[in-house]
Amino acid sequence: MKIEADFPTGRVEVVDASDPGDIRLRVPADTGTDFLCWYNFRVTGPAGVLRRFTIENASDSLKLRLPNRENQAHQWLGAGPVASADGENWTRLAHHFDGRAFRFWHVPRHEVTHYAKFAPYPPEREAAFLDRCAAAPGVTREAIGQSTEGRRIEMLRLGSGPLNFWVIARQHPSETQGAFFLEGMLERLLTPDADARALLSAATLQVVPNVNPDGWMRGHTRANADGLNLNREWSADNPAPEVAAVRDAMERTGVDFCLDCHADNELEYVFAWASENVPAWTPARRQPFELFERNWAKANPDYIPGRAYPGGCPAEADLSMGWNWIGNRFPDSLSILLEQPFKDVQERPDPLTGWSPQRAHALGRAVVVPMAAEAARRSEP
Repeated sequence: MKIEADFPTGRVEVVDASDPGDIRLRVPADTGTDFLCWYNFRVTGPAGVLRRFTIENASDSLKLRLPNRENQAHQWLGAGPVASADGENWTRLAHHFDGRAFRFWHVPRHEVTHYAKFAPYPPEREAAFLDRCAAAPGVTREAIGQSTEGRRIEMLRLGSGPLNFWVIARQHPSETQGAFFLEGMLERLLTPDADARALLSAATLQVVPNVNPDGWMRGHTRANADGLNLNREWSADNPAPEVAAVRDAMERTGVDFCLDCHADNELEYVFAWASENVPAWTPARRQPFELFERNWAKANPDYIPGRAYPGGCPAEADLSMGWNWIGNRFPDSLSILLEQPFKDVQERPDPLTGWSPQRAHALGRAVVVPMAAEAARRSEP
């Protein structure tokens, strides 16, 4: 039996793999940090033989839980790993957390099986998708900056309207849900129906699919190559180069709308929230956000409006976070945080797959509807 994680986006450390019934692993922390959660590896060995895995240091991640989550099940409870033989179709596995270690087991039907926290988004898929988008009529592709390690911060621009709409994803590299979400959104925009055409005529869309390419390639959970959490860099005088690239591009165009795409290890639902506690917030923004929620819910049943901010909305906004900084810097914008789950969802659960790339893709297709409605609202005389 052979266990490998030395490929782009891979992450695991093998302690002992001499016995398929007692495979001992560790998840390395992101470089220079205590962040750990993401694992992604493949196993080659006989099919039909029970494999039992133990991630021995799983509990190390719990000391970095977000505040006010005491009543929320943590990331190792109800978050079974996913397995795939082809890298496309992923199923959930049975698991157990004993307070320190995370265990899961599987009897593979194929010699080579991939295991991960959530479905990975491999570099070859991203490259092919960006090429396909860039080849479509009316789409431009540019590098708005470079990462710490010199990788391109890619941006796609499409549409011809005067409004400037932004969608950014994957400040945290393990949150691959955002990549599948953007595939759904962009595919609909590139084969436009009535809602897509209305959006593209009213607004110009700037889409940054991967804000943190270094962390993604390294298999990090939250940090870039320098160990920085990019979603705590936005208010800095000299932010990480990845954030600086996006921030500077936003300054050049202005922002009327922004969707900042993330995923949450603990939530069991899709969650969105407007930057309502920033200093520049006005009550007039509340009604447009609620309308956005209602329109999204009509377009996709996985979006349920009115979810409370997990743990309660902080009294003071953290302006080092992207969606808050954007909502404060551009007071007339509607800046929204999106969190997709790693776990299954409470409503319409699917025990076989849980929240999946397919559902993220469908959610992305559906977001075109509320975005088009928001563009229409802003275009009214």
